[in-house]
Amino acid sequence: MSHRHALACDECRSLLGGYVLDALEPEEMDAVRAHVADCTQCAREHAELAPIPSLLDAAESPDESLAKPPARLEDAARERPRPEPEPERRRRQPRRRLTRPVPIAATAAVGAALAAVALTIGLRGSGPTNAHAYSASLRGSALAPGAVAYARLSTRPEGTRVDLRVRGMSFVPGAVYELWCIGRGGSKVTAGTFRVDSSGRASVRLTTAARLGEYDRLSVERLGPGRQGERVLAGSIEY
Repeated sequence: MSHRHALACDECRSLLGGYVLDALEPEEMDAVRAHVADCTQCAREHAELAPIPSLLDAAESPDESLAKPPARLEDAARERPRPEPEPERRRRQPRRRLTRPVPIAATAAVGAALAAVALTIGLRGSGPTNAHAYSASLRGSALAPGAVAYARLSTRPEGTRVDLRVRGMSFVPGAVYELWCIGRGGSKVTAGTFRVDSSGRASVRLTTAARLGEYDRLSVERLGPGRQGERVLAGSIEY
């Protein structure tokens, strides 16, 4: 998707979820950055989502001060208030790399943060801003409560390309994960397999024969070892 032109507000908002997770193409990152610098309303929404990477990193730490999300972010997840223009109030904080057991409070923070992402990129407008590129936010199941993923799907001559970024997974030596596209009737088409690194992260590009528009959900299942075929991540494609 090309962003040589200036983004409209609706288009910018549809990309904010991927922007704060650094999951967009470089040209998209530049376009969103330029728009947010000039638009007070979109800057406010970016400020609400900016803490999400820090919250996800906090899920690896027992530090409760990092685990609790901003109260305004929790309110947004529960009530979906209409945005009111105001200046950006905070800047994105440097990420903290910590590797410790996931506390319950941190997991709750991740859930609230993801709810805010869903409100921003999944519930605005009645249709996509680009006919050939879509996104999906995936949340971890009970097997991976601290895991999240962001997928960008685009139509290519060889099929549907899926750029997938995963973080917050527990590293299991030898474990392989498979991404599935799921249709409304329950039909499934694989998009390929991947592994996560020792930090529980993955950034992969996969290709599937599934046609956009015919499948509305994504899921990630563990192939082995242990709990084979059980779902660890799931989310809806936002058309």
